[in-house]
This record gives sequence, structure tokens and C-alpha cells, in this order.
Amino acid sequence: MKKLFPLIILLLVASCIEEPQFEDTTNETTLEDISFEGFNFETGGQVKLAITDYTQGTAKYKVSYMSDGEVNTIGSFFKKGSGLSTDLFLPTSVEELLLIKSDAKGAESYIIKVSGNSANLTINETSTGSVANEGCIDHLYAVNNSGDFFTIDVSNSDFTPTSLGQLQGGGSIANALDQENGIMYYNVNKNLYAYDIASGTYTVKHTNNPFNGNYPRLEYKDGYFYMSNKNVMHKVEVESNNVVASYTISGFINNDGGGDLAFDSAGELYLACFSGLYRFSAINDQNGTAEVVRISAENFPFQLTSMAIDRQDRIFVGTNDAQSNLIQISKEDGAYSIVKTFDKKINDLTAWKCEASNLSQQDSDNDGIIDELDDYPNDPEAAADVFTPSELGMGSFAFEDLWPLKGDYDFNDMVIGYRYTNVLNSNNESVRFIMNFTVRAVGAGNHSGFGIELDVDPLLVSSVTGHHTGGNNTTLDAKGLEANQDKSVIIVFNDSFNFMQPAAGAKFINTDPSEASVEPYNIEVVVEFVSPIDPSLIGDAPFNPFIFSSLERGKELHLAGKTPTSLADQSLFGTGSDATELGSGKSYQDANNLPWAIHIIHQFRYPTEKTRIDKGYNKFIDWGVSQGSQFKDWYGDNNGYRNTSKLYFNN
Repeated sequence: MKKLFPLIILLLVASCIEEPQFEDTTNETTLEDISFEGFNFETGGQVKLAITDYTQGTAKYKVSYMSDGEVNTIGSFFKKGSGLSTDLFLPTSVEELLLIKSDAKGAESYIIKVSGNSANLTINETSTGSVANEGCIDHLYAVNNSGDFFTIDVSNSDFTPTSLGQLQGGGSIANALDQENGIMYYNVNKNLYAYDIASGTYTVKHTNNPFNGNYPRLEYKDGYFYMSNKNVMHKVEVESNNVVASYTISGFINNDGGGDLAFDSAGELYLACFSGLYRFSAINDQNGTAEVVRISAENFPFQLTSMAIDRQDRIFVGTNDAQSNLIQISKEDGAYSIVKTFDKKINDLTAWKCEASNLSQQDSDNDGIIDELDDYPNDPEAAADVFTPSELGMGSFAFEDLWPLKGDYDFNDMVIGYRYTNVLNSNNESVRFIMNFTVRAVGAGNHSGFGIELDVDPLLVSSVTGHHTGGNNTTLDAKGLEANQDKSVIIVFNDSFNFMQPAAGAKFINTDPSEASVEPYNIEVVVEFVSPIDPSLIGDAPFNPFIFSSLERGKELHLAGKTPTSLADQSLFGTGSDATELGSGKSYQDANNLPWAIHIIHQFRYPTEKTRIDKGYNKFIDWGVSQGSQFKDWYGDNNGYRNTSKLYFNN
């Protein structure tokens, strides 16, 4: 363990508060005993995606990849000719991509193998599915244990409910849909009922089930039911009611109760329960085992009772309340948002998914993309959004601000959440770039600003709006970019204390649980381009974020391996504990390659004031020592990973 402590100490190189007070490490080995030579914390690389598509007409390609149990949606692109060719920035561990193609005929999914720095797909024919047509409004069927039966319209943001009366036989906590045959199934204790959607009639399908009573999770696919409760799942043939396979599920973290099952458009099975959103990584009929991996970073703060995945692969869940919340959850990182509150409970949901061929082919803005596939149906200049890290979630930047000196390694001197939205037109070109930031903590006495550098040529930028640059330590040009920079540098704010102050009697902002918390501050910055550009010209996420001294503009702190801006004071390199060697690609790292700033793909539960990051996260050192190959989810709330008493949870 002695050699592990030094690693931490260097990593924590730059705290913040007044005169920092450090733990007495006299008897600990310093980080200089551990070498990370050659490790620059880079985990990704460029991959050329090439699609040859012999089908006719316009199509939308939604591209995702799996990484450490998470589905990461890169974004949507459009085919207009014979396919698509584009560069993607992917984790080096990615071995395959998931592509969902949507067009006027329907949707089809493909798995694309990644070989080296290329991924190729040829599409000769797209099959079309069949679906019962009831006006084709995308909706959910909802049931509860009081016998209420209603639909929820998910085709717009109103989520309008429509009552279908009372369920025959009593209340239910589980339902599933055979859409091809127009049958919704639900259970009442041991009995399984079938509701014929076209006729509105009920029949009893079966009078027993493997659980000999209620079970909270039910899903239908290809003539089989998937029935589950806690760590047990059965696969049951619908017509015969025979159990064809049984599984013991492993991989749950903290809790396996409640929730539901649902398949996405690619046939991947998901499970949501009290402890978060999971994806099945393996289902083995031979030995009766199944494995799940958690996508959420931590437990949900609510108890969910149901889940459905709609045609757009949006996950909806209902909560275990008398007045249930309908919540949308991100497939990418488990982030969530409450979209509707109902006057009744939701015990289970299942989704009716319209196919594109049954929907209107109207193209309101005449951009060549039908409204159904167009994220901006009334804007001819925009057609699709690409999110980083996901539509609902936010990533995090956490800084130690005493660079080039060591800090207290609590990584809470400045904590900023981020989400990027790249708005594309129908030709897959960027028309604007939206950056949402949330300042969550300022555990520092030093005054710091925050900026971000994009690779795009400043001549291609028409305007930047939304930044907070009160003060006189930065100068903007007429476009809103920082003046005298070679690249497009955007100053988001030049002093966090201009819009956030510690609560009365507090020293810091949201780092000491004994002090009153302060509402996080949200900033949206919009970059408009002179004309549509190739998205690759913007650069690779998370781009080049940095903080700088509000009193000394040239004192910048970036992520490891990132380059300083044109206004950085490079005389600071090599002083204090810094070991930057720009010529070799090493920057903002100490002698053992440890950084003063870290990037986390999820929302970060950062350490409390003066708490070293390894004291809050037990696997942080192991992650660093392994050069990132082990405990890649060190920031999650897996068993044994966190010391919650040393982490901040009040915002």
C-alpha cells in the first residue's frame, strides 16, 4: 500500500482553499516511487465508419457502441446517396458498433465489427415488419394493482393518458405486448389474461406460472415470455405455458428488487430495478445463468415499478407512488428526467411501437428528411442532434487549482458538469454547437475562470453567445471568441464568484456537508457557424476544457495531455511539481504522469472538503496503478467502491 499513496498525492496536485492544509504523509511513500511512464490517460482513437447501402431513399442511421456495460449513442446521421462515410472517435476497447437504420419502410438494426481503425457495413436490403394499425400513435399501455388500465401518448411532450376502463379479473403488476398479433398480456396473481386490442375483449390465457403467484417483471418477444423477480428469470413459451429455460441472474449492485424488463430495437434486454438500470451482457440457456451490467452510476433515488422502451429507444419507467411519476431514463448512462406525474399508480408499462411506414411521410421543411425522422421538422437548416455524453446525462470536469504546486487532492476546487449538443443538417454537417455547463462546486478561495478550446478555425465561427465574462481579465472579439487566440477559445466565465457565493457563514460552495448548500449554476453557450461545416473540424469530445486564474489570465490548467492556449504562460511549465514536456505530448502532469484535472463520463460525487480522492473512492489508486485497465467504473457505487461519508451528496 505504501506505493499506492504516492500515486494519489501527485494526482491531487492542485487544491484550492486559502492556504491548503495537507494530511501528514511523513510515513507514507511518495508518488515518486511509482512510474506511469508513457501513460497519458488517452483511451480513444479515430475509426472510419463506411456504410454502403444499396436500398433506395433517405434513411437515418443511429450509431452506438457498448463500453463497460453502457450503450453510448454517438448520434444520428443521414443517408442520401449510396451510404455514409464518417470518422468516429471511439474507446480503443470497442470491438463492435450498433447501427439502427430507420426509413420509410421501418427500422432495422445491424452489428458492425470494428477492425483496427475501420468499421464497414454493406446493406443490400432492409426488411419491413408488420404491426397492427390503430391510427399509429406511439403510446404505452399502463396497468396497476387497483385494476386501472390506460394508455399514455408518447408522441409528444404532453404524455396524455386515456382510460381503457378496468382490467378484467382485478389489479395487475405486470404486463407485456405481442404487437404483431395485437394482444396485451397481464397477470393477476397466478392467472395470465389476454386483452385483444382490436376487439377490446378479455380471455384467460393460462392459470398458472413458474412463480405460483405475482411477479413484477414481464416481457414478450418472438413467442416467449420473459418473467422475472429479483435474481430469477424464466423463459416461457406463450402458447404452451412451458418453461423452456430458467436463469439465475448475477451482477446486481446493492439491490435487485422491483422494476421490469424490456427489449430495445436491437434485441438487447434491459432490466431496471431499485438499484439502477442494467443491461443483460450474457444469457446462457445451457447452464441457466444470466449476467447483467449496471449502466447507472448509482442507485435511483426512487423505487420504480415498470419499464418500457419505445420506437425511438427511449426508456420510460413509472415510480412506486400513489401518484406515479413517469420518468425517462437514458440508455447511455442511466441519467433520468421526470416527464409527467399522474393521478394514479403505474405498476407496469409496455410500449406500442409504430413503424415509419404507418406514419405520415410529410416533410414540412423540405430538407429531404420526413418529419418522423427529423429532430427539427420545421427547420430546414437542422435535422439531428448528436449528444456527448448523452441526451439526459452530464459528464464532469473536476479540478485542483494550485497547479503547478500540489494540492489537497479532493478534486473539488472547481466541479463542472457538461453536455454537448452538435446540431446537424440533413447532409450531416454541423450548423451549431450547444454547450451546457453546470457549476456544481467551488471548494476554493482562489478565484478561477473556465474556458474551452475547440479545434474549429475562428473564421468558420459566426457568433458565440451565452457566456458570463463580467470583469476585465479577458477580452472577447466581435464574434464572442476570446481575442488574440489561434484557435476558437470560448471563455464560459472568468470568475465563478461573479454568480456563485458561499452560503451565509460558509467558507466554500458545496464541498462541506456541514455548511448550507448553494444551488448549482447553469450556463448555456451556443456557437453558430458561418455556414455548415464538417463535424470533425470541431474536434474530439471532451475537447480542451481548462480553468485559469481570474487574476493571472496566463495561468491555465488543462486535462492531462491537452495543449495550452495561445495566451497561456508557458514559463510555468516545469516549475513546482509540473513535468510538462510539450514536445513529447506530455502536459499538465507531474513526473509520474498524474494530472491536476480529471474527466468523468458520469455525474461525479466528488470528495468532501480536504478529503483525498482515494479516501472517498477505494478503487481510485488501483485504477491509476493499472493505467486505466482495471476498475474503469471506480467512481460508481458498486459494493466496496465508495466511502459515502467522505463524498458530497447535497447537490
